[in-house]
Amino acid sequence: MRCEAQDDGTVQVELRCPDCMTVLQLPLTREEMQELDRSEAACRDEIVAAYERSVSENMEALASVLVPALELDLLGADDFAPSPRVRRAG
Repeated sequence: MRCEAQDDGTVQVELRCPDCMTVLQLPLTREEMQELDRSEAACRDEIVAAYERSVSENMEALASVLVPALELDLLGADDFAPSPRVRRAG
């Protein structure tokens, strides 16, 4: 999004759709611009909350598999050691 204040008190806004790359240019009043900012902030908050939920769910799923594997001695510290690098001739 790009914005430029105009002499008539409006703000010329250029919006671009990230999916289809369509560009929309329109003049907005200061009030409309404030509403756009509020809407974008609310959407950003939703995206962050969804990301944090996803991370939490994934970590819980990994823990639910890792804990029993450790208890059954199916995994050990050596499973997490860096693999030795193979030297290439040349």
